[in-house]
Amino acid sequence: MPNPPEIAFTCPACGEEAVASLDGQGACRRCGAAPRLDVPVSLRESRVVESCPACGNALLYVQRDFNQKVGLAVVIVGAALAPVTPFYSSLFVAAAVDALLYALLPEVTVCYRCRAHFRGFTRNPRHQAFDLHLAEQYDAHGAPPDQRA
Repeated sequence: MPNPPEIAFTCPACGEEAVASLDGQGACRRCGAAPRLDVPVSLRESRVVESCPACGNALLYVQRDFNQKVGLAVVIVGAALAPVTPFYSSLFVAAAVDALLYALLPEVTVCYRCRAHFRGFTRNPRHQAFDLHLAEQYDAHGAPPDQRA
């Protein structure tokens, strides 16, 4: 049975991760605050993310729901063992582990602006893979050029 949909976003009180369900009621794991999100009825009914309820941004991307630090650790271990394994086989094992995780893990939708994560929602076909150019525009200016005042 799949996990219920949840929205992970930045707690306005302490800056750490807070998690909200479809009713919009959030809970911060660090400070105990209960921030509330205005989750649209359309999101609750269709479970397709059109825009971020945490910041209102409509530009989102999809990625696999995997901790990038763990992925980097797999690559580092594979590379560190490469000189002592026959034919650098540890690199192939690391690549196989990465491919297996990619195939098994679900997708998560992420907001470019506030980095909120949407787990357990139906994928919106308008949201594509991460675009570094678009992300850099958000990091530098807070919004892409077509949304700046």
